[in-house]
This record gives sequence, C-alpha cells and structure tokens, in this order.
Amino acid sequence: MRSWLLLAALLVPSLSAATGHEVSLGTTAVILTNGGVYNASAPRLSLEAAYARELGSWRLGGGVRWAPSGRGNLPVELYARALLSTQSGFWRPAVGPELGLSGLPIILPPTSGFPEDLSRRQAEQLGPAYVALHAVPLRFAFRRFTVSALELQWGTTLNRPGSTLRLQLGLLHLGMTL
Repeated sequence: MRSWLLLAALLVPSLSAATGHEVSLGTTAVILTNGGVYNASAPRLSLEAAYARELGSWRLGGGVRWAPSGRGNLPVELYARALLSTQSGFWRPAVGPELGLSGLPIILPPTSGFPEDLSRRQAEQLGPAYVALHAVPLRFAFRRFTVSALELQWGTTLNRPGSTLRLQLGLLHLGMTL
C-alpha cells in the first residue's frame, strides 16, 4: 500500500505540471506617447497578474495590470495574448500579439511647456483599446517555476492606429505551472 501512495505522490505533481496552466506575477514599466517624443509620459510602474495555457507551441492567456500612480481614469489594464513559443533546454522565448483595454492616461509632466488641459484633450481623442506585439526573449523554466525578464512590448491604440505609441518593458515576472 505504501508503494502505491509513494507512486501516486510522485505522479500527481508530474500530471499537474503537464496540464500547461501557468499563473504569474510581475512588474512592468509602461510609457505612452502621443504625437512625438515631447509628448511622452514618464515610465509608469505597474503590477501584473497573468494566466496562460500552453497548447502545443502556443501560450494563450491574459491578465490584469495595475499602475497605482495614475490620475483620472481607473489605472488598470485588461489584456489577452497569443504567444508562439519554443524551447531549448531551460530557455522558453515567445512572441505574439496582445489585445487590451487600458485605463492609463497619457500624463504630461507639469514642466513640459504644454497647456495643462492638453492631456485631457488628447485622452478624449484616444480609445481604451490597444494592440501590441509582445516579445519574451528571456523566459526560463525550472521544473514547475518560470522566470522572465526584460519583456518588450510595442503597440498602438485601435481607434486611431499610429496616433499613440505604447512601449512596455516587463522588468521581472515569476510564474508557476499548476
């Protein structure tokens, strides 16, 4: 009986790891710009919680980002992404599109020389939906745990493509396969 319990204890973590469900927590820095480099917001640090499901070479998932330094809008983003992934030993890079809804406004520094209501007027012209290319070049898996650093995202809003540039740098993400 003990041998069956020992065998079950060894197999259950292996089976749960094979399901491909991953949850992760991380930090990112987001920069939004509208109309050129003089109109760029300061980098906004955010906390991120994400879920992904691996289906073959694809990682499908989504998550939420919270940037507590925001003013006005609710400083939250919701997103879904589909990343094409590969593996070489511990290395698991991935790249693919991300679609999201953002409540992060473009906030100009008070010393920018622009009128104070410029941020509000620009925010009225931009929609909350965005599309971006998300790259994860430094993602590594160690048994059930993952770590990634320096993720890069480049995108724009959907209602006026090209009018806003969105740059995001994923600083550090830690995950676990369930």
